[in-house]
Amino acid sequence: MRSCAARSGGFLGCLFRQRGVVYTPKGDDLFYASLDFNLTGNTLPPVNVTKCVSVLPRESTGVLLFDILIANSDRHGRNLSVDFSAKPAKMNIFDHGHALFGKDAGNGVARLEKLSDRLGVSAGSRTAGNRHCLLDQIDSDFHFGHWLERIRSIPHFVIEDLCADLPGLGCTKGEASAAASFLRYRCAKLGQIVAANKLQFTAIKTWRLF
Repeated sequence: MRSCAARSGGFLGCLFRQRGVVYTPKGDDLFYASLDFNLTGNTLPPVNVTKCVSVLPRESTGVLLFDILIANSDRHGRNLSVDFSAKPAKMNIFDHGHALFGKDAGNGVARLEKLSDRLGVSAGSRTAGNRHCLLDQIDSDFHFGHWLERIRSIPHFVIEDLCADLPGLGCTKGEASAAASFLRYRCAKLGQIVAANKLQFTAIKTWRLF
């Protein structure tokens, strides 16, 4: 809970309602509890991300753009899952421990400042070399407009209310303020950030939106 990774993942997990904050019996420590999407208890194989984009292009685009919003480069085949047998197919995403403040305790605010205008998911030095697993798979910007508009329309008060709870969840007031500023800025500028980094979307040969 005290690491940046735990705080980032827990905060975003609560945002998704996939996690919750639980307390020790004495109430003197906090932990994050997460839903378990593995119903069999066996180690799941990595999802076929090419098939994921083919079957769920709209949802896959949403995952990529949301992860760009929160600077989560650590999206790979083992922290998203797709039930292709369901009609329609169903996707679950989890594990946001490297987003926002990152994984290195004490460097969260500096990380947000460095990534403010960057894509944040393209294997750069500021994201520990991680490259988002969908960045080279999505081959059209057809669904970008839908998700960018939804992200732009997130009310500032929602972000501010969520971040206002962070000091009670192990973050400092400075980290909470930095997270709120980062998210407000990214919501407004995400389209511009994507447009400035079109070459990173290697599978998109023709852009319609930009």
